[in-house]
Amino acid sequence: MRKLFSAICILITAILLWWVITASQSDYRKIEGIDFSYATVILNSPNPERLSKFYQSVFRTQKSEDASDWSLDGSGKSVVSLRTPGYQGHGPLLTILKGGKSNVKSPLPNDLGYAHICFESDDIPGLIKQIAKNGGKILSSFKDMEKVPAVYATDPDGNVFEVHIPFPTPLTPRTIYRSLNSLVRTYFELSPPEIDRIRFLHVNINSTDWIKTVNFYIKVLETSTTGFERDYKGEFIENLTGINGAAIRGRHVVLPGYSDGGPTFEVFTYNKASSKKPVTMTEMGRVATGFQVQNLDTATNKIIREGGTFIRRNASQSVILKDLDGNLLILVRRK
Repeated sequence: MRKLFSAICILITAILLWWVITASQSDYRKIEGIDFSYATVILNSPNPERLSKFYQSVFRTQKSEDASDWSLDGSGKSVVSLRTPGYQGHGPLLTILKGGKSNVKSPLPNDLGYAHICFESDDIPGLIKQIAKNGGKILSSFKDMEKVPAVYATDPDGNVFEVHIPFPTPLTPRTIYRSLNSLVRTYFELSPPEIDRIRFLHVNINSTDWIKTVNFYIKVLETSTTGFERDYKGEFIENLTGINGAAIRGRHVVLPGYSDGGPTFEVFTYNKASSKKPVTMTEMGRVATGFQVQNLDTATNKIIREGGTFIRRNASQSVILKDLDGNLLILVRRK
């Protein structure tokens, strides 16, 4: 009995020490002063103010007076900049530009070259209600939406996004506890936590060859993969995406500029890709991913050298390029 008691005491002590030692690792934060830093996702909308109110109401984003020029036409008019929650007040931006109405059908999760964004939340059922209340639409087709750990949905413009419960990244006692707490509360339909710590999580990119695209971004961003290789198929992924027969493979790539567990590119290859081509700069929807760089010429040349395509340079402050799959990238010189 004494040995068992001693073992339990040692285990509890070890967990407490692990909790204390790794406490700061669970506080997601922005890292300053690096050469290549993820900064924003850029959307075109016929009504930027309406769309911004959706993201403010549902995801608690806040308007930001960002000094960078994320316009795609060189006009210098970024209509609305929203700071996403988390990261101690320094989360990535959602930049919403004024765009005309598009005749193209609303995007689907498996469109090539199209990217959706993802947030994590401690209260998925509550967030589902907020999405519907503020003009969004749920794409997922689960039978019991009160017990799901993740959903795909669209905003009022039809842009696809994803929300799911927190994952334990980095692996610490705090992140493990938060993940299990959210999962148990959701599955057993218990009351949500007092505070829903919503956080921007990733940008999803669809590719015909996820391995090739992952390697491209590893070289361009001087980063690495994170987590396990995804290999999704079956009823759950069909219900999540709303696409019958969907099978997905891919992996996450760390986006530079944040601490461990920060934003990533989620690079996926669907077995059933749609025939729609990547969106252009003038279409509605998610049109570009933005990065701040120290040296504009060096960063531009690196992307071109690895297979990216140069589109245009806006004065001396920004450059627009395409990656291997046609996704638009905008580089802005850090001020």
